Amino acid sequence: MEQPRGDETQKATNLQREWMVEYEVTNKDGIKQKHLTILYGKNVTDVQESLFIELRALYPQQSMIEVTITRFEPISTHTSKSHMNSFTGFIA
Repeated sequence: MEQPRGDETQKATNLQREWMVEYEVTNKDGIKQKHLTILYGKNVTDVQESLFIELRALYPQQSMIEVTITRFEPISTHTSKSHMNSFTGFIA
């Protein structure tokens, strides 16, 4: 089996991935909002920084918010056929 070249391995580790982040924001008045977003980053730290940027853009007037992250995972491009709906019809 052929081994990957060093430059190919380095390129693969520098690629940004898509991450699915689901979170709930509670503002100082106790109002809760749920969010589901796709962010990009090479690692968890990059994605956390992107999330902070998104939160600042969504809540610029809030002096304090509480954020609860319920899902934080990379998106896989390999989908199992068993996860797909086998229904072949389409109803318009």
